[in-house]
Amino acid sequence: MTDRSDIARQAVIAAACIVALVVGAILLAGANPLSVAIGIGERALFTRSGFLEAVLRSIPLTILGLGIALAFRARVFNIGMDGQLIAGSVVAMALAPLVPLDAFGLLLLLSGGIVGGAAWGGIAGVIKGRFGGNEIIATIMLNYVALQILSWLVRGPMQETMRIIPRSDPLDAALRLPILFEATRIHAGLLIALAAVVAVAILARRSRYGFKLAVVGANAHAARYAGIDPRWIAGSVLTLSGALAGLAGAVEITGIYGRLQEGFAPGFGITAIAVALVARLNPLLVPVSALGFSLLYAGLGTLARNGVVPFPIINILEGAIIFVFLAGSVYVAHRAKRGQAETADG
Repeated sequence: MTDRSDIARQAVIAAACIVALVVGAILLAGANPLSVAIGIGERALFTRSGFLEAVLRSIPLTILGLGIALAFRARVFNIGMDGQLIAGSVVAMALAPLVPLDAFGLLLLLSGGIVGGAAWGGIAGVIKGRFGGNEIIATIMLNYVALQILSWLVRGPMQETMRIIPRSDPLDAALRLPILFEATRIHAGLLIALAAVVAVAILARRSRYGFKLAVVGANAHAARYAGIDPRWIAGSVLTLSGALAGLAGAVEITGIYGRLQEGFAPGFGITAIAVALVARLNPLLVPVSALGFSLLYAGLGTLARNGVVPFPIINILEGAIIFVFLAGSVYVAHRAKRGQAETADG
């Protein structure tokens, strides 16, 4: 049964990708889908700039995907990673004038990002764990609140000195993540993302907390009978997931942008959901999935900028993958339960 289930899950992933390609082909009424596919592959895999762009984009997606994977393991649906990312980046930038201009100051900025994201995720955690609210609604609403706070900050208290452009003053060079490879923009956030993968994998697979997440995700009633409080798990995992999102925000600020501005991480939270689902919530597979989506984005993004395809098709393909993956996963789970019931009856 286990082998069949694994094969079925792999088939779901393949089906999701195939359906996404079919949807893309249907939408590309004015273009040759085969030519578009070849163009995506050439840009993403066979050009240096395209591949480096994909690696760079995969850094925050990996960190965000890890947070999604942890929350979804407990069947806690954190849809607010964008807001938590913004909260982390805001706290990191707010600390910039207060920290020493050295490696320790950079560490404080990253830590501030973690705290800011954890606090924003913790709000949804309290709503879910203490009051039994719906975390999907809470996290989505907090996204909008975070966006409005960011808009106010870059036009008010944190706007640059000249008061012309809605953005903050730039970070000092000493507070920027170092570049790993010359003549590229690949920064030390790559190492942070890989370290996060290892840490989250150990937490999910080798710790009591990870076991509790799995138990609550499998059966909340059984977990409660075993002495595990699902409400506490929900609140804590939303906080932890938010902390990872805040770290991703701080990494983007200190690694790429160097300042706070609107739209600096568009749609990362939704893409991270697709990343985690395609990785089957396995932390070790999250960076692979993140790189795959980043390669798709790099290839399609270039074609969109050249006017070959409409830019929104990227989001449409991501949505198609998520939809098919969820539908297929539910079907596989239903078949597995029915098979177990038939075995028990037999």
